[in-house]
Amino acid sequence: MPATYTAPPGPRGGRGTANAADYALDPLGFLTRAVGEFGDVVSLTPSNVLLAHPDDIGRVLVDRGENVVKISDGTRRGPTGFPLAMMNSEGADWERKRARLRPAFRSERLGQLEQAAREGVARTVGSWADGQTIDVHHEMSRLAMLVGAAHIAGREPGEHGEALARAVAAIMRLTSSPRLPAWLPTRVNRDLRRSLRALDDTLAALVREHGEGGAGTALDALLADGPPFAEVRDELATLLMSGYETTADALTWLLHLLGRNPGAVARMGEEGFASAAAKEAMRLYPPAWVMSRETVRPFEAGGHTLPPGTVLGLSQWVTHRDERWFPEAGEFRPERWLPGGSGPAHRYAYFPFGAGPRGCVGASMALREVRVIAAELCARVRLEPVDPEAVRPRPALALQPLGVRAVVRTVSPG
Repeated sequence: MPATYTAPPGPRGGRGTANAADYALDPLGFLTRAVGEFGDVVSLTPSNVLLAHPDDIGRVLVDRGENVVKISDGTRRGPTGFPLAMMNSEGADWERKRARLRPAFRSERLGQLEQAAREGVARTVGSWADGQTIDVHHEMSRLAMLVGAAHIAGREPGEHGEALARAVAAIMRLTSSPRLPAWLPTRVNRDLRRSLRALDDTLAALVREHGEGGAGTALDALLADGPPFAEVRDELATLLMSGYETTADALTWLLHLLGRNPGAVARMGEEGFASAAAKEAMRLYPPAWVMSRETVRPFEAGGHTLPPGTVLGLSQWVTHRDERWFPEAGEFRPERWLPGGSGPAHRYAYFPFGAGPRGCVGASMALREVRVIAAELCARVRLEPVDPEAVRPRPALALQPLGVRAVVRTVSPG
């Protein structure tokens, strides 16, 4: 007997193109208002449904392709989709690519990552002067590039670092606002294509200059079986976007929150506190603020049966800030992650790195990197916020912090 599909409620009945326009103008506010008004299962368009309850989020994320997939065979990715990367692959192809990268993220490499992070912090702080005003996101981007290149390629990016940083920043900026179809010759589309070409050229240079393998880096792993450059390029690009850029964003948000909470800064040297502060910053300002899956079979959610081909949206921004799962959800409370703290009220209420079989392969490394860098910075300098009320998030491919500026104050030893 064929399934009976039932559409959930939503803004304008979930059928107005105005929903897409409202989302484009203010995605964070639109998704938050939609859940507040219509509940945990919301129709945004006839084929797009937002799921906000951790029960449904968990079922989506732990699914192994039986009911939902990352992308369907017929889905065409946009020009920034990097379709040959692991994160955009499915089935046996995804398993092969994940297995290829997994050794580069094993626990034994964490010590090397921490050493690179400490050296990067020392170099960064050494370039600042007491009383200098800095753009925190810019500085954290440079620092994350240094550390990320050491992990991905086994060496500093050198002359390629600035080119990579500029290309990634441009791509993030240009994908943060509504765009007309990629084939139209608009200024934004032309700038995006130019930035993608610059990224390609810089990544090609990194690959050409890479020495013989053996160091166990991600680039060693990618080049080991001689894949075509397009596959290496897509994988490196997503490692940069999901690693370097999101680390810079997470660090900047954490430093912004610490700047507004001096009591938390004073505790950053305590056992476990820096890790708790990093987790809390990623709760309030998750670099990955929305993700999606597509149904391949009828899918039950909140009493509704959704048809195959429905795009399911999961928003970390919305669920992480839900009072049902996090009391005082709008407040920066690192204590909730310490032993004896409340933590999340549901296992899948907190998913900054996804979860299940497709959870981020580098999640533990990313959290360790943010923790180490933030703790090292707090031990060396105080960053006094400049106009923190002007800070705002820009929801691009990652949740970018805009307007985070600070005055550097050197901390006296001892």
